[in-house]
Amino acid sequence: MSEQQDALEDLGSSGVLSALGWANASAYRRTMEDYDPDTGHDQGWVGSTAHKLFVDRLHRVFSTGKHSVDSPEAASAGLDLVQSGLSPGEYRKMPVITPGVVTWSDLNQSPGWRCGEWRFLLTSFVYGESNRIPWPQKSPTKQRVASQGRPAGWLDPRPTLFDAEPAPLAAVVQALREEADLNATTLIAAHSIERELGIRELYLGRSRLNPRGGDAWYWKHDLLAADPGTPTVGPLPASPGPRPGSSGVQDAPVRLRRQAAEGNDKQ
Repeated sequence: MSEQQDALEDLGSSGVLSALGWANASAYRRTMEDYDPDTGHDQGWVGSTAHKLFVDRLHRVFSTGKHSVDSPEAASAGLDLVQSGLSPGEYRKMPVITPGVVTWSDLNQSPGWRCGEWRFLLTSFVYGESNRIPWPQKSPTKQRVASQGRPAGWLDPRPTLFDAEPAPLAAVVQALREEADLNATTLIAAHSIERELGIRELYLGRSRLNPRGGDAWYWKHDLLAADPGTPTVGPLPASPGPRPGSSGVQDAPVRLRRQAAEGNDKQ
């Protein structure tokens, strides 16, 4: 199997792919509900706010950050904390992942999580430009991730970008590679939105350093496509409401309760 197949199988079976989709939809829905250009909100505000809410939603579903618990057995309290701030009915759609399956694993303070041998970080990009994300213009951490080298078994007749690079860049890349976590492969979850239409993009993949403007990925997977024939973009889903019923009262959610832990996100 290829690295892409391995990653998607592992992260799919553990619920991570579903969690990324749910968290991204929730984050952007709330961001666009609050967006008001008359108050001075702009694209920068949209990107920054959605990114922060994306992190928040992932903390909820993975039981990390302020929603962390000491053990899976302790996940029986704090239901109101996990639901707080979510749209009506949104909590019921949140994937259920046993605490500890996915752990907090930031890289140089860049928010990240780890599941098995896979770590993933988040990044935003200009809508429609996913294949041309300029990693050398991103943070040193994102540059470091993009410089991990080729996936195992990767066949490419073209020379690597580093073969023709000046010595200073090659030295930096080598140093970054030597510092890499050898026990984990770091992936990138890249997200974007077309502000006027409210259409999102969300990909998971292995980034590729492109100092000369080449392809930004060794591979990437569209997390919004239900099957290969669907578009690679997705609209913001409508806010879910309560289930209809004669009493007008929502059914009680069936979910383990969670307990918030003291401390910051770096656990």
